[in-house]
Amino acid sequence: MLKAFPPALPICLIAVLIVVSSQAIGQVHPFSTNTITDGPMLKDSVHSPAKATIYSAIFPGLGQIYNQKYWKVGVLYAGGLAMGYFFKVNTDSLRAYQRAVDVRFDTSSTTIDLRYSWMSDSKVLQERNYYRRNRDMFILGFIGVYALQIIDANVDAHLREFEINKDLALKVDPDIQFLPASGTWSVGLGASLRFR
Repeated sequence: MLKAFPPALPICLIAVLIVVSSQAIGQVHPFSTNTITDGPMLKDSVHSPAKATIYSAIFPGLGQIYNQKYWKVGVLYAGGLAMGYFFKVNTDSLRAYQRAVDVRFDTSSTTIDLRYSWMSDSKVLQERNYYRRNRDMFILGFIGVYALQIIDANVDAHLREFEINKDLALKVDPDIQFLPASGTWSVGLGASLRFR
């Protein structure tokens, strides 16, 4: 018998969304308060993290569109469609097993479970509980993805104003030192952070 994906799928989708969204790169916005401009700053053109958060809360993906991260909308909706599909599969299976449980444990002796007649009562109950747990996990997954896309829109809007200095460099080199007190050599890594 073929079962739907395990309940860990929503957690995996959420983890992929976090990893993909954490690859955000800060940039200097032309109207940012961190940027020196020759002309006056336009108040309407300042990128607002509050707007991105509200847009995402009203309609999932709208905050990502506001942040001009269009590819994240595709990832969000592809994950949502996959979760919706598996939610439906688990819900349909849950209903079928619930009907079998109702027929098996009703008080009438004339009703017979024809769909799962080869299964024992405990197996039917076990399958019903399995699909109920999966359905509940997908509901929690939907809520988690909804919350994460709001957080992603807010963080991404904040990072838009973040300036990356190209002159900042981290250098890691192997390091070997002689320790006169013990008469031994010490091997390790040396790190240096350089500002230009």
